Amino acid sequence: MTISTELNSLLSQGISGNQAQLVQALGEKGIRTTQSSVSRALKKINAIKGQDEKGNAVYALAPAEIGLKDTGFFDSLVNKIADNGYQIVIQTRPGTANTVAKFIDDHRFDQVLGSVAGDDTIIIVPANVVTIGQTVREITAYMKQIGIFAA
Repeated sequence: MTISTELNSLLSQGISGNQAQLVQALGEKGIRTTQSSVSRALKKINAIKGQDEKGNAVYALAPAEIGLKDTGFFDSLVNKIADNGYQIVIQTRPGTANTVAKFIDDHRFDQVLGSVAGDDTIIIVPANVVTIGQTVREITAYMKQIGIFAA
């Protein structure tokens, strides 16, 4: 088995952790590897970086399909979605803005020109400010649907 396959297996079993912990978990399965190899494999399987309840960085698999809700890890990543008529601002839990922005980018909303993510804030530039309300509603509905926004 490849490192990517084993990592995918570990993460789908609910085993998560930082890269060093994942190297150790793979070692316990008899797979000797390095942190840099794990990093490349995590990218290959589209694992996402988030935080556990203590604020530690951990990796997990992104939901494979819309409607699949991971219980616990993804709950309420998004705290608030608002707009000022020109831009949309999404406030997230600390350290999770890049993860949420990846969900938005991967969905490829037609009405979104681009987004910029910091630590806990995402700014989205809409394609058309005339339809910004509809864009906000669609983004909000999508985030609720995949289980990362409970408001």
